[in-house]
Amino acid sequence: MVAYFLLFIMFLILALLVYSENRTTKPHLKKEVPKPKIKKKTEKPVTPEETEAQAKEAKEELKEATELQKEKARQRAQREIRKKAKEKAAREASEAKEEAEKAAEKEAQRKALEETEAKRKAQKEKAARETAQAEAKKQAKEEAATTAKEAKALPAYPDFDHSRLVEMGLSDEEAKDFVKELISQIEEQLPLIEKALQEGDFHQMEQLTHSIKGSSTNIGTGGVADLLIDYNTYLKTGNDPILSKSYYEELKIQLERLKVQYL
Repeated sequence: MVAYFLLFIMFLILALLVYSENRTTKPHLKKEVPKPKIKKKTEKPVTPEETEAQAKEAKEELKEATELQKEKARQRAQREIRKKAKEKAAREASEAKEEAEKAAEKEAQRKALEETEAKRKAQKEKAARETAQAEAKKQAKEEAATTAKEAKALPAYPDFDHSRLVEMGLSDEEAKDFVKELISQIEEQLPLIEKALQEGDFHQMEQLTHSIKGSSTNIGTGGVADLLIDYNTYLKTGNDPILSKSYYEELKIQLERLKVQYL
């Protein structure tokens, strides 16, 4: 342990000696390095060819600059044109939209007015129609009342009987077939009788009833046969339209009874 301590002391002394020696020695002076001499370049005289080349180059540069400015100006002009065109299109679109809205509003007003007029017209027509119907009903009622007062009562006719044909030797089915033919004949004559009645042509009514009277009386008795005898007999001398109409209406009733009985 002591040996180590002595060794440490010796190293410490040695270090102090070295440090003292370095402090006493003079520092080394830096040796100045001479600067190299720069030779000045001698400017060569510019030849005419070089001057012309430089002028040409400057001219080309000026031309390029001019073309560039022109191109930029052209692009600016195009942008301005596009901008104005866009603004014009937007303005026209706005105006068109406004016009369309005005037209739509005007059309809506026109339709509303038409609907109002149509409703008013329909109401007016409905009122007129109802008034006309009421008047027609009133008139028909009055006419019916007048007809009922003036019409003469017709006798009550019994049901039609076809036994006459059976007595003549025909079967019941054959006799009924003749009655069915009579029904068709009367149906054909009814519109003609009605037309003659409306025209007041009593002679024509007499002719029409005479033909079906003969057919009905040949087949049987009662019902339509008895009615047609009375109807045709009256038409030979009578000309009362009310009574003629009463006979006509009774003929239609007897025809329906005949259908129920035989069809």
